[in-house]
Amino acid sequence: MNSFLKLAEAAGSASEEASHLLRFYSVECGMKAAALLRAKLQTTDQLPPDLLSHDLRRLASHLRLSPAEYQMLTPCRRRTPAAAQSAVEVPQLHQAWRYGAKLDADDEKTAVAGLTSLGNWCRKEIRQ
Repeated sequence: MNSFLKLAEAAGSASEEASHLLRFYSVECGMKAAALLRAKLQTTDQLPPDLLSHDLRRLASHLRLSPAEYQMLTPCRRRTPAAAQSAVEVPQLHQAWRYGAKLDADDEKTAVAGLTSLGNWCRKEIRQ
């Protein structure tokens, strides 16, 4: 829970790409904290192995969120014409932002809105 809160706070004051990266990690921490609370577990290594990835959509499904609650969390196309054919899937978005990949602005806005929505859900779920 502490990581969720610290990263969410830092995301609010960081530059755009850093903000997106911190928001991604914040949501990941918040969703895993919610999974731990629901299962009355103490550490993430007690979670099922398929939840130990960066797949936020899988986490959302595991937490029984409705698809409408995470539908905006979608892959992002790359901005360069040659790379536009290959979208960055949701579990790899953190890497794209960490390494400065240029993503389609509209796709990125949608994904960040999805992260923001999930962050709000996390805050309510873990009551912080």
